[in-house]
Amino acid sequence: MPGGDRPRSQSGNRRRAPQGRPQGSNRGGHGHGSKQSARNPASSRPDTDRARHPAPAVVRTAESAENAEERQAISANRRWAALACTIPSLVIGGIVGLIVVLVGLPLVGAGVFVVVTLVIAGWIWRTAPGMVVRAIGASPSNEEERPRLHNVVDGLCATMGLPRPALLVVDSPVLNALAIGRDPRRASLIVTSGLDESLSLVELEGVVAQELVHIKRQDTVRSEIAVAVVAPLALVSSSGAAMVHALVGHGREFSADQRAVGVVRYPTGLGSALRTMAESTGSFTPWPPGDGRISSLTRWLWINPMAGATSEGVVEGELDDAGVRAAALALL
Repeated sequence: MPGGDRPRSQSGNRRRAPQGRPQGSNRGGHGHGSKQSARNPASSRPDTDRARHPAPAVVRTAESAENAEERQAISANRRWAALACTIPSLVIGGIVGLIVVLVGLPLVGAGVFVVVTLVIAGWIWRTAPGMVVRAIGASPSNEEERPRLHNVVDGLCATMGLPRPALLVVDSPVLNALAIGRDPRRASLIVTSGLDESLSLVELEGVVAQELVHIKRQDTVRSEIAVAVVAPLALVSSSGAAMVHALVGHGREFSADQRAVGVVRYPTGLGSALRTMAESTGSFTPWPPGDGRISSLTRWLWINPMAGATSEGVVEGELDDAGVRAAALALL
């Protein structure tokens, strides 16, 4: 029987031989592994595909950084607005409290100081949006009359995760828009009738996205409080608009442009709208709309703050100028 075992052993070796063949072939580079790679181009695809399609972790990291920056901006705007309300309230409360103290009622004077400060700060905080609306003469928009505007706002709010703001219209041929509100739930988007009637759909979408960026980052609470705080000074000074510009920050509109084109992913629309606005900057006077000095304070809250300005009033290279911003968007 030993002689009979040998053939079985040899047969077993022959059966095992194919298992060893790929190993030897791989060492020579001509085995099944190389053939499989040739049949499957995806296994040898260059890393450029991975560069073209970032890993989900990279995308999530970028989104997290953007969200963190947005939260910081919101927090900074609300802190600034609260402080801006408090400072004039402290001054008025201090004067009233001091008068009471001089009368001979120190404890009452301290209480009066606290109460007056809180009441005035709360009054400024709550009345600032309405003050702007009344000053520029804005009225509620009728959806049946302006269906295109309302549809654009609804679509962008869904994209940006924002509640729908109240839509108001100023009857003016000037192409312009602004946003106000203490927070996104109480925000208002104000456009001129000329803007809605003159821009294409893509241009209108860019402008609306830009104003919704202000609402989402809560630039609006800062801008409206700036107008409310400067309003008393505007009664005795003609530099109120410049003071508001300094308070809301130079480059405010430029920054919102850059973020808005990231929302619509089409810089050409907003850029085209800004070019149209820049070309008609000096065509309409006076501007801003409405009567009184408070209206004039709103100039730097509008998407085109240079509307109605004469050539002498335009500062070369002004970062918030619509023409400068349109040129910047053309480079994207």
